[in-house]
Amino acid sequence: MASVARYALGAATLIVVVGGIAVAAVAIRRRTLPDWTRAPARLAEAVIGLALLIAILEVLGTVGLFELAPIVIACGLAAVAGIRELVGTRVARRHPADRPAWPTTATTAVALLAGAVVVAEWSALTIQSYDVGIRGFDSLWYHLPWAASFAQTGNVTGLRFTDVEYLTPFYPATAEMVHGLGIVLLGRDTLSPGLNLVWLALTLLAAYCIGRPRGVGAATTIGAALAMGTTMMDYSQAGAAANDVVAVFFLLAAVALLITDVESPAARVLAAIAAGLAVGTKLTVLAPVLALTVGVIVIAPRGRRAGTAGLWLGPLILAGGFWYARNLIAVGNPLPWTSFAGILPTPAPPLQQHTGYSVAHYLTNSHFWSAFAQQALAGGLGRWWWAVLAVAVVGPILCLAPERLGRNYRHPEGSSQGVVRMLGCVALVSLAAYLITPETAAGPNGDPTGFAFNLRYLAPALTLSLAVAPLAPALAGPRARTATVAVLAIVLAGTVAEPRLWPSAHAGGAILTGLAALAVLGLLAAGRRSRAWLAIAIAVAAAIVVAGYPLQRHYLRGRYAYQPNVSYLAPVWALFRTVHNSRVGVVGTFGGFFSYPFYGLDISNRVQYVAQRGPHGSFTPITTCARWRAQVNSDHLKYLITTPARDPWHPTVLSPSPETSWTATDAAATPVFTERALGQPIVVFRLRGALDPAGCSQS
Repeated sequence: MASVARYALGAATLIVVVGGIAVAAVAIRRRTLPDWTRAPARLAEAVIGLALLIAILEVLGTVGLFELAPIVIACGLAAVAGIRELVGTRVARRHPADRPAWPTTATTAVALLAGAVVVAEWSALTIQSYDVGIRGFDSLWYHLPWAASFAQTGNVTGLRFTDVEYLTPFYPATAEMVHGLGIVLLGRDTLSPGLNLVWLALTLLAAYCIGRPRGVGAATTIGAALAMGTTMMDYSQAGAAANDVVAVFFLLAAVALLITDVESPAARVLAAIAAGLAVGTKLTVLAPVLALTVGVIVIAPRGRRAGTAGLWLGPLILAGGFWYARNLIAVGNPLPWTSFAGILPTPAPPLQQHTGYSVAHYLTNSHFWSAFAQQALAGGLGRWWWAVLAVAVVGPILCLAPERLGRNYRHPEGSSQGVVRMLGCVALVSLAAYLITPETAAGPNGDPTGFAFNLRYLAPALTLSLAVAPLAPALAGPRARTATVAVLAIVLAGTVAEPRLWPSAHAGGAILTGLAALAVLGLLAAGRRSRAWLAIAIAVAAAIVVAGYPLQRHYLRGRYAYQPNVSYLAPVWALFRTVHNSRVGVVGTFGGFFSYPFYGLDISNRVQYVAQRGPHGSFTPITTCARWRAQVNSDHLKYLITTPARDPWHPTVLSPSPETSWTATDAAATPVFTERALGQPIVVFRLRGALDPAGCSQS
């Protein structure tokens, strides 16, 4: 267990990092957007702060200094610079577009309740993760292993392989870097189960800011809450290290910053930075960001399009190009999944290279729609999935309609109507792009079982569409606004009112968390009117820090402790709770897909998948005993875990891994744990010396 002193150090450094970045962000926002106040100002500060923090982590991680002292010093220096800038800076009190955001008390209450319900819904699985550890498939597969490796090595640029099935090492890893920061600061991954609740709150803030300038903030908030409240988002993001919600936040933030002040170059630059951070987080936002980029340039005045393009593309590339530059240097190709017609090099094909089908591959296949799509849509979007999709499609289409003069509300900026039309087009293009996105109907040809699991790839387009829908000119009248809020709220209620989203063991705590979120918002709002909001925010932060230590102790007691009927690997996870500072090798995709618990309770074990590296970022299975033993020796392992091969599309069928016998027949390898999964062996070896490659012929 972590000591009180280590927790206190971690909490103190967390305060320095968050506080320092916050001070610097406020200073930059007041310098660049001095007239912004309230929610748009807070959103701008959040994006500035995150961009600054991510830039610091990228720079330090590139030179091998992703460590406690350098990070704290860098954030402390940012705080000092921010304080110097803030001294004597005037504080804006009103902006010309700073009109009342909520049209009625009723819509305000509905929007707040919608946000609180989704926070409570996500809290159920978050509480579960704090009870037993994060169990999300992708989290255990590569999100958290990358974060742990960043924290252990101090370097973020190396390619980190966790299997031989997919080319995951080339994915952007901004969200994982933030998880790595939490591990560096606290020495444990205590923050990881709760981080996505923070991203959820920021997503709802960004959605509110999208509708605020046109007086429909309540509706846009509920629209985003509807997308976030779907089963596909709750099950994949809540209490996990998945990064879909992070990418959605940055995408919505880009739109919100752009629409808040369409004539401001500073706002446009900040929106471009947010868009860049989105593509630096997840590949699924490439199409929406590309569509938004084209839209921003197209709606610019004809004589200013070149300047607008430069002012948008420059910050976007700087903010989002880090991981693609890493790929270019490591492989010779920023997008190693494609050779661009043979022009650029690519790694050796992964084992699952022929299963990345898109939905478009099955568009005219009636069997796909009857046997896969309908069931998956109901499971991922809720029983009213058809209503969710209808709003997501019809809303952006209505945004394309001309604004009626004389009756409906008009934004003071003359170009606002053009922005709304552009956003409607961006939302529709994003929805269409989902259909041709690789892996959206993953699986062997004719068996797209991955459609349900990867339905979350729809999240950026779906959330954007539902948040943009209330901007439609046809919905601008008072009655139409109220009706829009009512429709979205009803669909949200039908979506979240499923018992499976509220597990009985955690429902009470989840509801309390939602109520606590409402209470904090109420206190901050009351403090805002009395100028006591800073004191209230500090008090809330102090309460969280004080409660954090018992929460961490509770978390560490149950984190990957053995529980029956969870996984065949559960006993191995429990075994490695007591292993520290060891080099651990894993082979067999069954183990590779669930390797994170092998890092140990204090995340001190160095875990790696054992396979053969090749040119251009290739990573392939080792095919001979002698080469296998030589590779194990070169990796200097203390423990080796051999597991069966697991076909992702037939999870109940496991195949034997030859590495088990190649290892077991060497006298230097001693089995310390053995179990069988579906008839195939899982073995943990303790290596007491070098394996003998020459001994393979007698094996």
